Amino acid sequence: MFKPQTCALAIAAACAAAHADDAPRLAGDPVIVTASRVPQKVSSLPANVSVITADDIANSTATTVQDVLSAYAGVHVLNSSGSASSAMVDLRGFGMSGNSNTLILVDGVRQNTNDLAAVNLGSVALSSVERIEVVRGLGGVAYGGGATGGVINIITKSGAASGASGSVTLIGGSYDLRQLDANLHAANQFVALDGYIQSMKTGNYRQNNAERNDNAGFTLTFKHDGGDIKLFAKTANQGLRLPGPIIMDPVNGLNPLATYPVGTLTPNSYASTDTTSGGVSVSQELGAGTLYADLSRRHKDADSCTQFVGSSGCSLDHRSLDENTASVRYELPIGKHKLSVGGDWLDGSMSVLNSLNNEQTSQRHVAYFVDGQFALWRGATLSAGGRQQLVDDKVNATVGGANLSTIDTSLHAWSLGLKQAFGGGWSAYVRAGQSFRLGNADEVTYTNGLPLQPQQSHDKEVGVEWAGERAHAKLALFRNDMSNEIAYNPFAGLYGANANLPATRHQGVELEGGLNVTSTVALNGNLSWTEATYRAGAGLAGKTIPMVPKLMANAAASWRYREDGKLALSAQYVSEQYFDNDQSNSFGSKLPAYTVVDAKLTQDFGKHVTVALSANNLFDRHYASYGGTWYSSPTAYSLYPANGRNYQAAVTYKF
Repeated sequence: MFKPQTCALAIAAACAAAHADDAPRLAGDPVIVTASRVPQKVSSLPANVSVITADDIANSTATTVQDVLSAYAGVHVLNSSGSASSAMVDLRGFGMSGNSNTLILVDGVRQNTNDLAAVNLGSVALSSVERIEVVRGLGGVAYGGGATGGVINIITKSGAASGASGSVTLIGGSYDLRQLDANLHAANQFVALDGYIQSMKTGNYRQNNAERNDNAGFTLTFKHDGGDIKLFAKTANQGLRLPGPIIMDPVNGLNPLATYPVGTLTPNSYASTDTTSGGVSVSQELGAGTLYADLSRRHKDADSCTQFVGSSGCSLDHRSLDENTASVRYELPIGKHKLSVGGDWLDGSMSVLNSLNNEQTSQRHVAYFVDGQFALWRGATLSAGGRQQLVDDKVNATVGGANLSTIDTSLHAWSLGLKQAFGGGWSAYVRAGQSFRLGNADEVTYTNGLPLQPQQSHDKEVGVEWAGERAHAKLALFRNDMSNEIAYNPFAGLYGANANLPATRHQGVELEGGLNVTSTVALNGNLSWTEATYRAGAGLAGKTIPMVPKLMANAAASWRYREDGKLALSAQYVSEQYFDNDQSNSFGSKLPAYTVVDAKLTQDFGKHVTVALSANNLFDRHYASYGGTWYSSPTAYSLYPANGRNYQAAVTYKF
């Protein structure tokens, strides 16, 4: 149940320190493509949406995509690798399964893979990002499985106005950070070429945590009357050493987080990932409407060596993924209404080979969807949509109890919402729907022989918004009642397994706002209260799902102290959480709460040169965003320390 006192706390906090979650509302009504895969105005969507522009990123303290996302309401970022690129993003409180319930796209192409690996958030340089669209709770109709928490679409710059432009950025900093970012745009009225490259090397904060990232991509846009054709290709290569956990046991005097957080117990662990993708995207006016079509292919190779604490060797794992996707949709205006119909196709395969397992997986999905926006009375928009998805997933594994797992079924999602605009900048919305997800290959392999059923969520959300000339505010309340939620259950079988959980509930409040105090000073803030609970099950009923903080808060201030210079400050608070694997909530301690403060000073030198100086974790807090109980002790637990205080200097030349 929603708690009135929590709502009151949320409202008070946002009024005190209003984050620019919806800052574009101050400059107009942005159009996004993520919610239904065709252009839609944010003002008509019955959802909590954030449009993060390139200017928003430049005016923030963020230095990575992880930083950008973690500053927005309802977004929890967990990191167990020491690399910002490999952080896991959880929208709306799914904990360790957040990666499987949050769909991440780059230019509309799905980045989540058929396993538990986190999406590489560093595969696109920040300097090449045009905007990031965060659509909370809405995406099951447009995209199918894995979007219950929401959809994040990172959109790169392409097809802009005629002319030539670009930038080169050199970055250096703590932990021997060396980074080059470069992007180029060249276009006339018929053709546009957009490209980027990024090369980054760093030792990171801890021992055995050196990292290398090399990314590149281009988009070639052919413009013609009534539409365009885009050809794109991207490559991302990451090499990462893995420091593993530190073992904490304060009861017995063991506290390496305070004494030596940079140490490693797994000096032989590492991972490497190579990904290539490419495709074509077409938009064309056709009859009274517009046709959109996409075709893409992705290949991924991933190798890892995992050393277990206390052993000298490590376990090798090789994964190879091939995925082909296609989509077609047609948007038809009907008077003041809009109707979109379309279909999706997915053909994917993955092989996994390690010392314990030889696994072959395949995915064959065909889906049909319809989505409409209907103007009712003045200021009212009804959004309604449905999706039918035919699924044929197979996993053939030699161990883990799965052997041969086949899911051959038909699933559906739907959404129904109403958005009403009032006078004075006020609007409100209400929405209900159903979403689903399937177990990925890693999950269905280790189930103690019990097949996983598809997960289903019945979603409800209400919200109210206000936007004025100098300020804006937004309040959203959501609830997801889940059946057959897929997650690890330590009470399944003798040693625990991936399983369909008894009934669960994810609910919360998201409050955000912003105020332009003067023409040079802006304040922004948000507050999220999230409650994720098991509603039934032996040893689980009434317990809190691990790794879901009840409270998260962000506050930010920016000051343009002169025409060519600005200072940005931000603070983030994340409350304590139950440790991973503490589903019974019986462990004696929790992952501690933490507060982190960042700052960035930016100075322009003429029209072409900009220098930015960043200080992250300004007060050098020792903390971890992820931790778990330790199997061999009733009092010990593992932590993966986050970065200490660190500095960066960036010099950008624009032309």
